[in-house]
Amino acid sequence: MALASRERQYLHQELTDEVNVTYASIVCEAWGMVLNSQRNSTPARQKTVKQTAAGMERAALIALKHADYVTEDMKPEERLKRDRKRYEAAWEADRADMDAPA
Repeated sequence: MALASRERQYLHQELTDEVNVTYASIVCEAWGMVLNSQRNSTPARQKTVKQTAAGMERAALIALKHADYVTEDMKPEERLKRDRKRYEAAWEADRADMDAPA
């Protein structure tokens, strides 16, 4: 992977440690597809990507439930929302690193 994707790599590893590799891979791929498609895709392509990502998020919820990660404090849906915000922050940090002068 490119040097600029370091924050996303760290987040993937954190999610792997916190839940499991299946969950980490599904959510990072889904959210990456959506964020990348927003940059230079047609509206029809963006809609398709968002639908695909929504299906992947449902798969991530199943992975969370089967990982016995359901706690009284946080439901799987809440965990998914929190992790999405973490991914978006990592993506923004990576974009800032790529845009920074060398």
